[in-house]
Amino acid sequence: MKLLSCLVMCTVLAMSEVAALTTGDSVPDCTLTDTNGREMKLCQFKGQALALTFIFTRCPLKDYCPRMTAHFAAVQRDMSADQNWHLLSVSFDPEHDTPEKLLAYARAHGADSSRWTFATARPDVLSRLGAWFGLEVRSKDGMIDHNLRTVVIDAEGRVQHVFEGNAWTPQELAWELKKAMR
Repeated sequence: MKLLSCLVMCTVLAMSEVAALTTGDSVPDCTLTDTNGREMKLCQFKGQALALTFIFTRCPLKDYCPRMTAHFAAVQRDMSADQNWHLLSVSFDPEHDTPEKLLAYARAHGADSSRWTFATARPDVLSRLGAWFGLEVRSKDGMIDHNLRTVVIDAEGRVQHVFEGNAWTPQELAWELKKAMR
């Protein structure tokens, strides 16, 4: 819980210290940890369209993280014939969502690792990454309270679109990804 408290404090601080990105802004690089426990860079996706969403695997609200994951699974299935795109699910609960747990979660949801990566990062990196897109994460009575952000980044590494909340559909995300591939 100590790490989660740090994450929450870092996120609240980052929200006031880091300017949010808007459409057309270049997305700064950051280092994440993938399901194999290896470091990866956000910039490694440059040259392809990227959809990034924030989750945590213990989320009890079916219309939150489980819905984001189901939508990404549908996009992966529906865009299988297309080229030059990738999905990235980033957990903001690194204390619980270890690489091993993220790997099991990815497998349980049919993630093709060549198209869909699950990752997490250090709390300071997560707070900065979340702040770029307006993600808010707080601990409340031992539970994680958060909003939803799903971001499409174009092949040049710029913000294409930010979906706020959970009302978007897999078809809308696929359409934005196809635009971002150009």
